[in-house]
Amino acid sequence: MTAGTPRSARSKALAMTLVLSTSLMLASCSSGSEDTPTEVEQSVGLAVNPARIVVENAGEGTKQVITYKDVPESEENAPAQDVTLNLSQGFAQSIVTADTVDPVAPAGGDVTTLHLPVTATTKPAEASDEEMVPATRDISLTAGDPTISDTSQAADMNSAGGFNLGIRATDSGQHTVLSFAAPVDATDQGRLLMEQYLLTFTSLPIVFPEEEIGVGATWTVDSRVTGESTLLQTVTYTLAGIDGDKVDLDVAVSQRPSMGAIEITEDENGEALETPEQLAVLNSNTTSVGSLSIDLTQPLPTSGQVSWTTRVIYGGSNNDVRVVQDSTSSVSFGDEESQISH
Repeated sequence: MTAGTPRSARSKALAMTLVLSTSLMLASCSSGSEDTPTEVEQSVGLAVNPARIVVENAGEGTKQVITYKDVPESEENAPAQDVTLNLSQGFAQSIVTADTVDPVAPAGGDVTTLHLPVTATTKPAEASDEEMVPATRDISLTAGDPTISDTSQAADMNSAGGFNLGIRATDSGQHTVLSFAAPVDATDQGRLLMEQYLLTFTSLPIVFPEEEIGVGATWTVDSRVTGESTLLQTVTYTLAGIDGDKVDLDVAVSQRPSMGAIEITEDENGEALETPEQLAVLNSNTTSVGSLSIDLTQPLPTSGQVSWTTRVIYGGSNNDVRVVQDSTSSVSFGDEESQISH
């Protein structure tokens, strides 16, 4: 099954077999290109829960505290970073017998890919009393003309060109608040699609620890997946190399449900069940691969790709049947459109 928006695809699939509770729908708005500014609506903000960072290994050799250095001394001379985000999403569900289920997530799946050129700038963050962690950096990403591999979604996605994503973040890279702003002429579906793909990007925050680290250091970043309140995530970073402001990271992703069971309230026709049924999470597993190259003087990675597939297995009153869901995501950075194949 190919799905460009796994959050909505997952909800539709679960409405037929097991209803999952949450999917984030933000109706927002945006900023435009440098040459022809796009008229935008009021942005919509989303607070981000602080992540927990744990250093597992401080590494070897010379150690230092790694922080971003992308805030310019003067906003008038603020440099802009141009890069293409390649964002992929896919979702598949199957019902199998208990004796044939494979608990290990596959290395990928069918996906829909959005190629999105963006221009990113950073300025000092204004103080805010509403943040649990005070931001120091205010990052703005303005989308150019998007290209999506699912042609049935092209018209809606094209209407969202000029979309703006704002990220308030700390010097270490932790996100505090996201803001979404879509063009006034964007379709509702175009806004939703763009928001969902950008949430795939923001679900992978590149956060450095406050401690000094050296080459070979590993640390974990634990958080809820933004826009998926029922999904917890651990990203493990390894410092593969550092040369001045240039940093190379190896990346591994692990995701798991935050709830041990879900409740089915409707049948396959959408009719309410007289007696709701519980489906228990029996197992979850993530297969991932990734590496990123970062210039600390720029807000976004300059190159690299991280891909992950999470398999969740559910079981109910019938001990012989299992519901298997696979969610695939991929984020890559580069000037060329790197089609993600799984």
